[in-house]
Amino acid sequence: MKERNDVGGAAGEVSITTTLVRTIGLVGLTLVLALLIRFVPFLSHGVQWVAGTSAWQRLYSLFGIDTSLGREQLILIGIMLCCFIVALGVQTALTYVMLRLKR
Repeated sequence: MKERNDVGGAAGEVSITTTLVRTIGLVGLTLVLALLIRFVPFLSHGVQWVAGTSAWQRLYSLFGIDTSLGREQLILIGIMLCCFIVALGVQTALTYVMLRLKR
């Protein structure tokens, strides 16, 4: 039989509760960031500016989007994807800081 060589061992395992809390936190932080984009004027103007760039216009042609509904949906997908990536980075940084403070 092969021996498993775990890096973290049993001490590196994460509980289901911790995973659930992190998932709920990630979804919540993503929604908070999306709400900030919706209600903070300079952030919504930034989204409008990005949606007006030539690179974003090329995405419309790349995906074959011709309707205004399709354009709005692509913008919403972009907003949520960016919010998720930022939320994931914030959560990862907070987790790292909390682990460092526990030591």
